[in-house]
Amino acid sequence: MTIVVNLLLVLCIVSYTLYTLTKFFKKSKQGKCSACDANQQCPTEHLPKHLQ
Repeated sequence: MTIVVNLLLVLCIVSYTLYTLTKFFKKSKQGKCSACDANQQCPTEHLPKHLQ
């Protein structure tokens, strides 16, 4: 019985890790500004070019 519980825990941990890594790499492929949550009201758009 403990083996089943351990296998379920390992499966949950591995699944969550794969999900998180997949989400991270999909966002990183989009680029800096398109992956940002605040892309509609980005405060960096109003900065001078040398500060962006």
